[in-house]
Amino acid sequence: MTNKDFRRIDAIRSNQGPIANHVIDEFVAGRLSRRSFISRGTIIGLSVPTIGALIAACSDDKKTGTTTDTTPGTGTAVTTPATKGGTLKVAGALPSSASALLDPVAVNDGPGLTLLSQFGQYLTISQADLTLKGSLATEWTPNADASEWTFKLNPAAKFSDGSPVTADDVVASIERLIKPENKSNSLSAFATGKLSPGGVTAKDAGTVVFKLNGPMGNFPYIVSSDNYNSIILPKTVTDTTNFAKDVIAGKIATSGPWTIAKYDATTGITFAPNPNYWGSLNLEGLEYIFYSDTTAAMAGFQSGEVDALVKFEVADGTSLFDNKDVTVYELKSSNHRQIHLRCSEGPFKDKRIRQALAMSIDRQKMVDSLFSGKASIANDTPFFDVYPSSGTRPDSKFDVAAAKALVTEAGGGFDVDMYGITYYEAPDLAVLIQSAGKEIGININIKLQDDYYDKNWVRTYDPSVPGSNIGITDFGHRGVPDVYLNAPLRSFKSLDDGAGVWNAAEFANADYDAAVDTYSSAADLQSQQKAAETIQGILQDEVPMLIPYNINYLAATKSNVTGVVPTAMGHFFTDQASKA
Repeated sequence: MTNKDFRRIDAIRSNQGPIANHVIDEFVAGRLSRRSFISRGTIIGLSVPTIGALIAACSDDKKTGTTTDTTPGTGTAVTTPATKGGTLKVAGALPSSASALLDPVAVNDGPGLTLLSQFGQYLTISQADLTLKGSLATEWTPNADASEWTFKLNPAAKFSDGSPVTADDVVASIERLIKPENKSNSLSAFATGKLSPGGVTAKDAGTVVFKLNGPMGNFPYIVSSDNYNSIILPKTVTDTTNFAKDVIAGKIATSGPWTIAKYDATTGITFAPNPNYWGSLNLEGLEYIFYSDTTAAMAGFQSGEVDALVKFEVADGTSLFDNKDVTVYELKSSNHRQIHLRCSEGPFKDKRIRQALAMSIDRQKMVDSLFSGKASIANDTPFFDVYPSSGTRPDSKFDVAAAKALVTEAGGGFDVDMYGITYYEAPDLAVLIQSAGKEIGININIKLQDDYYDKNWVRTYDPSVPGSNIGITDFGHRGVPDVYLNAPLRSFKSLDDGAGVWNAAEFANADYDAAVDTYSSAADLQSQQKAAETIQGILQDEVPMLIPYNINYLAATKSNVTGVVPTAMGHFFTDQASKA
């Protein structure tokens, strides 16, 4: 670097806080890769131009630059003129009973979150490369220890009734979600983010301050599209229980590119352009047709009934990958299945049995046979290959002989019922686990069922339900691993604090809890990686769950559709979409 480069870096540092300057210094010193710097920089609030300038200053190639973009919905730059007009028809899935009214407090599944992000907006957007971009917020900065975060709102943002989006609207929307009495689906996310009722305040009309219960280095993800319930609504909204009907009737305004024109929770939804949208919109219409299963959705796409698939599975869509009339979007993802092993009672209370089952699993075979290679091997922890904070990821052993010896040492084989979800690849996964168990003397009876989440998942919400000794649970993508570390693995105490509310394994380990505290409090990547390695060591020794793989996210459009932005979370942003 030249003296001019160092002067540019010093000028940038002079306008940053201590956390941002630490990240900058680590990158300049070569201790952060470019990928890690971009990821960490967006989390702690460095702007895209600032990141680009720093990369250029540290690069031998002075042509390196960056593109700024101001699209309010997704932040996606559009480089070629888009076709105006037309209606995009999208294949959607049936929302769950909790999501059917589109109440942002209650939505709890992929089909529901996809619809929320058509008419609602978030402070930040979690992108496919795990970086953050502003949506309603233009910038965000932490205090010295990341226990307080300040967000600046875009002054151009407004709701469909023409009123501006203000800090008071953000306060009201977030407080509604974090109050325990409202039983919002995002309670666990905000508990992970260390945000309690009363912690959100408006400094002025365009500035929101989040005061946390302690340092939280990844907090901006907690108010991003990853926390899909956290769309911002006008402060005048006090009841969201009839949300879809109230939006159609004009009683509730939203800020996204679309507003709801018609809705039937069993057949589909029709959107109309937001008349006061503060961004640009190419399409004149958007429709979602609901299909009962993935096979029917694929048939609708192939027949031309719809133009796009929000999501498809490898097994259903093998014909799409080499089809010149189809654009396939394949995104690296942290979407995975957790096979919990109940630690508090039953046959898996003995750690040796849990370790044995982990060693009996051929993860590469699962990736190849279930996903045709469109997945990555995971090692029984939520630190996947997509996360820069994972640090060194030790491999899980595949050793059937050692597994058999552990089962013998623990007293021999046994019979056990395995419950779980009935969809995606879960039935085939269950057979592979059953086969692996049989090899080491564990006879697994497969009992997948539609009401798994009501009866055989967790006992935290209702201690009277049986739960299960072993079960297969679906976990959607997140841009950072914090929710995975907290909700399904922390020691559970009460529903009020959100910790361990999805802890089906009934795992309780003080060393683990302390290591997660260290991880979540860290604001720099190296400290996170150090804590991550401690966490991974505990989980691979204790084995409260098997996590054999993380799955690439697949979406598709017809080739005449451009500009859509799918995310691995299940969002399908269409504000810059066009249809030729």
